[in-house]
Amino acid sequence: MDDAIGWVWCAAVCAGCAVAAALAEADVGGRLRALPGRMREDWVPSAPLVLQLLDAALASGVSIPRALRAVGVCCAGPCAEAFAAVCDELAAGASWDDAWNCAADDPRLAGIAATVCATLREPWNDGVAAGAQIGATMEQLETTERMEIERASSRLSVRLLLPMGLCFLPAFLCIAVIPTIISFAR
Repeated sequence: MDDAIGWVWCAAVCAGCAVAAALAEADVGGRLRALPGRMREDWVPSAPLVLQLLDAALASGVSIPRALRAVGVCCAGPCAEAFAAVCDELAAGASWDDAWNCAADDPRLAGIAATVCATLREPWNDGVAAGAQIGATMEQLETTERMEIERASSRLSVRLLLPMGLCFLPAFLCIAVIPTIISFAR
């Protein structure tokens, strides 16, 4: 009987949370627009985030320019301007690489623009599905980031060796070596 009451309470709490989530404002764009202007204008997303957003947009069936424009609007600031400029160039009939030259002008977006340009070049030119290309690029970015983290952690362990040695050596001498020498001296 007590188990049944526990499950009823659990179900009631879950239902209450679901109702609260449904009533909460789920408009991400509205929350982004509500951010202070300077914070929203200066923010530049990471390349993996942009690729994940593009993957989600393209998986829903929209075209590459429309997905770029939607991701730009979602990210706001310089990303929105750069992606809108790329979409305008593509609509005007520019080649894929020429359209991305305008996005590479902003030094904050140069890496993201180069990554997105290289990732979507084959889907744009050959008409293949972009999901596999985006997945491969995200895996490559993850591997590169993991290697950089491992490299930094190995440098940190070498840097920590000297201070740790300088702290533990006197303690080791005072606790182990000196008492041993004194016991042999007696």
